[in-house]
Amino acid sequence: MASVVMLNTRVIYPADAASKTVQLTNNDNIPYVMQMWVDINNPASTPENADGPFVTVPALFRIEPNAGQSVRLIFTGSGLPQDRESIFYLNSAQIPPKNVANNAENQMLVVLRNRLKVFYRPKGIVGGPEDIASQLRFSLKQQGAQWILTVSNDSGYYASFIHAAAMVGNTPVLFKADMVAPKSQASWVSEKRASSAAGAQKIKFTLINDYGGHTQAEARLN
Repeated sequence: MASVVMLNTRVIYPADAASKTVQLTNNDNIPYVMQMWVDINNPASTPENADGPFVTVPALFRIEPNAGQSVRLIFTGSGLPQDRESIFYLNSAQIPPKNVANNAENQMLVVLRNRLKVFYRPKGIVGGPEDIASQLRFSLKQQGAQWILTVSNDSGYYASFIHAAAMVGNTPVLFKADMVAPKSQASWVSEKRASSAAGAQKIKFTLINDYGGHTQAEARLN
């Protein structure tokens, strides 16, 4: 619903890149002021307390009606792991102009903020992002009335799930899937009113790839 939108759904930042360009477009017939910053993992972050190891150039700018703007993202940090990705968040705040014609009336300005994931990707990661699905391991157990699906991500990349289901024959038992960090595990509970997962032998899941597209895959349960 934003007037100013990014063409990206995520930013992949190669460790050897001098900068990465993000493109914005204002689809409205009025100008906006845009402010951008990067945080580590703080949805309530502001430009004043932004702690991400990146700068945006420009950080504050006006974008004209029906026009575009390129913003450079520059890494300024050091000491990040070189065998796996690190994640940060790019914030963009869209600040509308005040309606001068209605100056005498009460007005409310709504500042809309978007957040994009920034994946810092070192060259030393073994394998490519297209191999993520083959490096995921799944196990399933019952805990009371719920079922717990544990995912082990052996790759050096973040696995961004949007869907995961244990298949009992042709019947899917859905789980509350989320992103799994590289070289780590995550456990998800079955959704409310899900049927029993007893007898499930495989998992069907959907990942988001580098381009924001969906990659469907399946794996055997351990």
